[in-house]
Amino acid sequence: MNKLLLAYETGIHLGDGNLYETRRMKRVTYSGNLENEKEFYKKILFGILQKLFNVIPLYYERKTDNSVLLVINSKRIVEFKKEIGLTAGNKTNIKIPKFIKKDNRLLKSCLSGIGDTDFSLSFKKNRKGVYVEPRMEMFSSSKNLALDVCTALRKIGFTVSFEETKRRNFNEFRIRMYGNKNLNKWIDEIGFKNPY
Repeated sequence: MNKLLLAYETGIHLGDGNLYETRRMKRVTYSGNLENEKEFYKKILFGILQKLFNVIPLYYERKTDNSVLLVINSKRIVEFKKEIGLTAGNKTNIKIPKFIKKDNRLLKSCLSGIGDTDFSLSFKKNRKGVYVEPRMEMFSSSKNLALDVCTALRKIGFTVSFEETKRRNFNEFRIRMYGNKNLNKWIDEIGFKNPY
């Protein structure tokens, strides 16, 4: 199995994925925004899942909640994901698996998957109203994941801020990176695969 591809897919799973497990069903799902991420799901993620796990995911477009969905019904894949450190159910305690944290190449590949699903990129206006300063942000309900991402980014040389806030009675953890230096470093060392 290609470990770099697995690390990237694990990053996507940390962002947009879920494991569901009952006595009768074992399922992996990935859910994104239909309007913005259809191409990424249909062309990129679909192919990655085929290559990694030798399956053909079920593809759905749900216009009622503007979502795109990939589904894999497989006990084998659910058990494998649990073996590498992912958990079923609620993702409030999810974190980057240990095997990825030990290797900077795997860590960068995983961060790319997280970036393609959970980071946003925007530009702040200067006094003249021109969009100049880039800002990359990630919001997470998992403190473990947010701290893992923050630690990983600092380890490889990014300047990062971390905040804990409450929104609608939920804890939220925010990572922010400002400036061209951070954005250029991300493009050079981590990269984006999500066209949006």
